[in-house]
Order: sequence, then structure tokens, then C-alpha cells
Amino acid sequence: MDRAERRQAIDEEAMVSQLPARALNAGARQHLWHELDMLCRLGVGLAPIAPEVCAALRTLVGADAAALFWMDEQGLPAGFFHEDSPASTQDLFLNEFERLFVGAQETNVFALARPDGPRVGRLLAPDAAYFRSNSYNLLVRASGHHHALDMRVEVLGRTRAVVSLFRAPGARGFEAPDAAVLDRTAARLARAFARAPTPAWSDSTDGLVGHMLLDAVDRRPVLADMSARLLLQTASLRGVGLKGGPDAPLPSDIASRLGLPSDPTGQPIRIPVPCGVLRVQAHLLHPPTGTAGSPAQLLLTLQLQRMRQIDVVRRIRELPLSPLQREIAALAGMGHARADCSALTGVGQAALKKHLRVILDVAGATDWDSLARTLRA
Repeated sequence: MDRAERRQAIDEEAMVSQLPARALNAGARQHLWHELDMLCRLGVGLAPIAPEVCAALRTLVGADAAALFWMDEQGLPAGFFHEDSPASTQDLFLNEFERLFVGAQETNVFALARPDGPRVGRLLAPDAAYFRSNSYNLLVRASGHHHALDMRVEVLGRTRAVVSLFRAPGARGFEAPDAAVLDRTAARLARAFARAPTPAWSDSTDGLVGHMLLDAVDRRPVLADMSARLLLQTASLRGVGLKGGPDAPLPSDIASRLGLPSDPTGQPIRIPVPCGVLRVQAHLLHPPTGTAGSPAQLLLTLQLQRMRQIDVVRRIRELPLSPLQREIAALAGMGHARADCSALTGVGQAALKKHLRVILDVAGATDWDSLARTLRA
């Protein structure tokens, strides 16, 4: 983001700070707007930052819960993050979407993603058919909610994500001022899909590792260890849901659901998921010598990789700094040189020196390089 865009973001914050949000003072509201801006400017998409984005949107608007759905090339939800829906509800959405939640009477994520209506607030005043639909009864009501506020996130004319906010039965329904606050987030959320420059330092840190065996011919699953099942459960990918428990059967078409190519043993697949990226690497296993007729198998290694860029923002948000000081700290954490700081922020050298003194003291660092290491640790 250049200086003009940063100035625009600050102006937007000032405008939005005048809009209502429950139990949120001006300072906390400004902090949330700035955190949302920093996260989206990472350019990693919305899936890896979904937990933070949902928490920010819920608090800014004043909702009980939030959900975020990211879309595939066909405009269908590829995956989602929901703050409080039960496992059984998530299982229905992930595994039975086409059977239960698609149709003329279903105001579902697919319908909300279509560009033939308002971008925000289709569910502000739903008709009676909505309250008879599976989408409401098996998803919204089953999660303990009643009122909904929706928004589609568009990039270059294509819907890339759908946001849903919820309030419980008996609570005040969402109104136009709530929709106006949510609408103000659309430009920020769209920035998440702009490719950010790749930092010079490693962009991920490895997490949980799991393994799965597939038949090499028909690619049907043979078995998966508990770590692989846990990774698939938390990935919340449509058609790959395993919310039914540790013994839930693996989808027979899991290979295509994960996007394995015809030659799966090349480059690993990287699937954006909540809290990072699910890395899937395939290896062909030939049967041992002397076991003629035994089928070859594919060994899939699944690994959750957390993005260090997101960790940097998470650490910065915990520091008692002003928005400008957080911007300066982020430049260090993202690998920029101190010499670039004035040009990127528009802050003069004298003021920069004062701000940096505060940042170093708060972060427990001694200089710019030390600050960078601290934020990326």
C-alpha cells in the first residue's frame, strides 16, 4: 500500500468511527480497524486470517457470532470458518451442501454470492420462505442464531468471499447502520486477495503433520492417522468434512476434493485454510519385492503451515502502540529496511526516531534488526 492508500485508510477509519457499534469505545474501534487493515494488506487471502477477521467484524458491527466463506472458481463455497456453530451443523454444511442447501428456496451462501442483488444486507428482511428453508433451520437456527447480516466480497467483478454475522433470537435485529459498518469493511477485505510481495525471509512455520494412504489406481482412501483426520476437520473444506467423529469415513473422492493433479508426486499442493495453509505432498509407494499383485499406494503427507506474516501482525496487535507505531513496527517485521521507513509512512526522520524509541522499548528490542527478529520469532 502506498502513501495515498494509507491516507485513504486513515480517512475511512475516521468516518467509520462515527458509526455505531455496541460496547466499543473509539480507541478500541480504531485499533480494530487498523488491525483489520494490516491483516488484509498481507495479501494471503481471507482463509488464513479468517479467525481474526471474524472476530474484528463481529466486534465492529456488534454481533453474537461471525462466519466467513471463501468461494471457488464456480462461485461455490470452497471452505469456511464459523465462530460458534456445532460440529454437527458444520458437518452438514461441508458434506451435504449440494443435497440440502442448493435450490430455489434456499437463500444460502451460493445465492448470497450472486451479483444480482445488493452487496450488503440481503437477509436484513427475509421473507417467510427463508424461515422454512434448510439454510435457516439446519444451519442458522441450529447454531443458536436468528438474525443475519450478509455481505459479499468482490474483486474485479467476481465474488471471492461471503461474510455472515448473526444475532440470537430475542436480540435486536440488524439494521441499516449495522449494514453501513459492515459495508465499510468491503474494500479492506478485498485487499486480502491482492498478491503481496513475497518477503525475503521464510513465510511459514511448520505445524501438525498427518499421513493418509490412497489406492494409487482409483485413489480411494485406505486409511488416515489421527493427525491427518484432525487436519482435515479443522481445514473446513467443502466435501472433506470429518466432523462426525474420529471414526467418520473418509470421502471416497477425497483426492479430487483436495485438488490432487493427474501426477500428484510433483510440487506439493497448498490449500488456504483457517490459520494458515494445508500443504499436501504425495509420494508413490511401490509394493515390496516379492509381493506381486499387491497394489501401489499413494502416501499423502498433510502439514499445517502457519504464515509468519500473520504471526507478525498478531504480535504487533498485542503491543500498546499507536496505529502509526504499529505500521512502523510492521515494516520491520515484514522485512523492510529502516531506511525505507520514511518513504513508506511519510514520517520525517526526527519523528521516526521518537516513534522507534517507543516501539523498541515496548517490544523489548535494541535496534531495527532486533525488532525484526523479535516480531518474527
